[in-house]
Amino acid sequence: MDTDKIRNFAIIAHIDHGKSTLADRIMEICGALPEKHEAQILDSLELEREHGITIKLKAVRLKYKDYQLNLLDTPGHVDFSYEVSRSLASVEGAVLVVDATQGVQAQTLSNFNLAVNANLTLIPVINKIDMPAADVARTTAELLDLGFKEDEIIKISAKTGENVVRLLDEIIAKIPPPKQLDDKLSGLIFDSSLDPYKGVVATIRIFGGSLRAEDEVLFMATKAKGQILQTGFLTPKPDYAQGLQSGEVGFIVTNIKDLALVKVGDTIAHPKEIVKPLPGYQEARPVVFLSFFPIDSSDFPKMKEAFEKLKLNDAALSYSIESSVSLGQGLRVGFLGLLHSQITQERLEREYGLNIVLTSPSVNFIVDGEVINKPSDFNPSVSAQVLEPYARVTIFAPQKYYGQISDLIYKKRGMIEHLESIGTSQKIEAIVPLLEILIGFYDDLKSQTSGYASFDFEVMDYRPAKLVKLDILINFEPVEGLTQIIPSEKAEELGRKLVEKLKEVIPRQNIPIPVQAVINFTKIKGGAGGKILARETIPAYRKDVTAKLYGGDVTRKIKLLEKQKKGKKRMKRFGNVDIPQEAFLAILKI
Repeated sequence: MDTDKIRNFAIIAHIDHGKSTLADRIMEICGALPEKHEAQILDSLELEREHGITIKLKAVRLKYKDYQLNLLDTPGHVDFSYEVSRSLASVEGAVLVVDATQGVQAQTLSNFNLAVNANLTLIPVINKIDMPAADVARTTAELLDLGFKEDEIIKISAKTGENVVRLLDEIIAKIPPPKQLDDKLSGLIFDSSLDPYKGVVATIRIFGGSLRAEDEVLFMATKAKGQILQTGFLTPKPDYAQGLQSGEVGFIVTNIKDLALVKVGDTIAHPKEIVKPLPGYQEARPVVFLSFFPIDSSDFPKMKEAFEKLKLNDAALSYSIESSVSLGQGLRVGFLGLLHSQITQERLEREYGLNIVLTSPSVNFIVDGEVINKPSDFNPSVSAQVLEPYARVTIFAPQKYYGQISDLIYKKRGMIEHLESIGTSQKIEAIVPLLEILIGFYDDLKSQTSGYASFDFEVMDYRPAKLVKLDILINFEPVEGLTQIIPSEKAEELGRKLVEKLKEVIPRQNIPIPVQAVINFTKIKGGAGGKILARETIPAYRKDVTAKLYGGDVTRKIKLLEKQKKGKKRMKRFGNVDIPQEAFLAILKI
């Protein structure tokens, strides 16, 4: 097809602003969907439908009038913003969707900035104008503050289809057609997966030249060579074609069996041609680390195999093997955020039938030049230089909540750098330690602002910090999965809250179980050394050993009770305590 008749665009927005619903309406108008179909058809994962979010980007080719439209539906949650960066590197324009009932939100601004930095043509859209709570005038004013003109803004209802046809006409009129860089093949890989029967399947955008089945190709970053078995595109069902040409978006099936050789963000070329690697792709970097341990230690090979399979469809996952005295063999896994880790845990449990114990989340720390992300390895000397990562946080909220938000930022060891009014809302930029953002910040922000605030963050740099390792001892034994690295000034407060929470979630045993929060922990004969910050005791429940007695001398009852008493002493010395998963999750709720 003539490249002048091709339009490549992404739909970007804050979470739950109607991206996937708008994609449905566009596909309906273009005749790509049957009359009866599921809502949010591009959200094919079960977890996407349950959580009401898009996790994986989707690239669909549509026909509208005599034009070819390549639509990329992207995630809205901050944890999956790396998926957005892939999309924006592969298109010439973007539709920026804003919910009329919520207005401009934090991720709206983040995606707006990504699109502006990528020099994309932006079409502003106000969605959900049919909702009773819609405030179109306020949302319009907020978009004007971002630099848009009023006649550029299209007001639609993705649910009813109102004005979606006008939006399609604007996409054709305003978004420029793709330009061919060269006659030589150059294509950007922005998604990949492994078909066990064929090989690696990569979603690509062709920037120069053309590609056909049976062509030999080179993956420039890994220097791997392979052959193209098939080419095609999604409509949204797979539709195979003879080839892909410059300006088009589609998929290729290769004969390569190792997904590690086909990296997302890599440039594909013909082996005998010299081309420059394509720019514009942002590599996914893990910012939070958790350890995964199977409850049944014999399930470790199964869990490791499950992670290997998940990584085939999630390039952002990174993991390494680790061992724990108390929890056995497990994996230390890096994620883009806590939602990313939650989605991964749910997939492990549902798709692979695994029962998992997660440890407390942590981030990268630098101790005397060495990077540490595992709390049990954090043992700095008194003179050591400790650095922790900081992030720039952008918060959107109604202006009346400024006091509550500033108090929260102060409690999280942060500092407000910039304040700006956007309509009736405000944009607050602050610098906050990354550790404080990952644990409890989102819940606290929502509760302080009655659910009206949204936030986005970007990791910046490392700064000096005063941190300590907080160990939790249960029955005088440290539980490695509950160890945390925390600010020294918050150690006593967090330690007290945590032991109180653990007292609630750990079931009672036949003996009293002490729960202690300790810093500077050292193992000594007959117990533990260190500074004990807090202690709670889980009371014992008493088994009625005399229930089987139906009469006789009272001395029989006394003998049984004495026997029980001696048995409890042995349990206290040698017994193990069963710790449920709720105890490890309690860290996220303090």
